[in-house]
Amino acid sequence: MLFRNFETQMKTLPAFNLNDVRKIDPNFHRQQLSDWLDRGYIKPLMGGYYLLADAQVDESTLFMLANRIYEPSYISRESALAYYLVIPESVLGVTSVSSRKTKLFDSEWGRLSYRSIKPSLMFGYQVIEKDKMIKYKIASIEKTVLDYLYWNPNIESEIDFDGLRWNKEQLRSLENNTLFWKYLNIYNSKALEYKVDLLMEYIHA
Repeated sequence: MLFRNFETQMKTLPAFNLNDVRKIDPNFHRQQLSDWLDRGYIKPLMGGYYLLADAQVDESTLFMLANRIYEPSYISRESALAYYLVIPESVLGVTSVSSRKTKLFDSEWGRLSYRSIKPSLMFGYQVIEKDKMIKYKIASIEKTVLDYLYWNPNIESEIDFDGLRWNKEQLRSLENNTLFWKYLNIYNSKALEYKVDLLMEYIHA
């Protein structure tokens, strides 16, 4: 396969692996990918995925890649907290949630971290479509906060939230947010309910 033809067809994908290539050319040989890597036409990601060498990777693209590389998953925890301006700084890499086992990938854009969650808790995310090429799944602010608290063992008192430097203004709407409390009930976790009580005290302090 000529690289120019390959490039035209792969531009519609956020990332691709050997199986994706063989959908358009069943006889494609893995060695061709190695040759294109050596020539600098493509660059490796992780988990057997690749990008076109001239692909531009911003936050939205990286979110889309994180979804694609380890499915099913959605962006949550620190990355989503930064997205919703709950925390004051951007996060190096991407933090996600998946119903598969916990996994870490290191990349030139930072670490892609996936925390395992029960399949019954794989809900509460939305699909953001930036344009026809960029689309990714990210937790709603309600689910983001609950996901973060669910996995954080270091929150034992209201004071612990001070160290997180969360934006209280961004969180005050949760108190009367019926969706937030509905999601909390689905977790069915006393430990999480206790942390949410501490959060409510923090945002009104």
